[in-house]
Amino acid sequence: MLHCEVCDRNVARDEATRTETFGDLDPTKWQALCCPDCGRKLKTVFVGGE
Repeated sequence: MLHCEVCDRNVARDEATRTETFGDLDPTKWQALCCPDCGRKLKTVFVGGE
């Protein structure tokens, strides 16, 4: 369970929106999990093995 400080709500991993990361991270290996309500980035996760 992830927590969004902006919305003050808990977000299940499967409810989070996946977006490409910022910076030098390879988007085929890393993605950001974002709040489905406000869009704030909650966590960056490795997805290279999917």
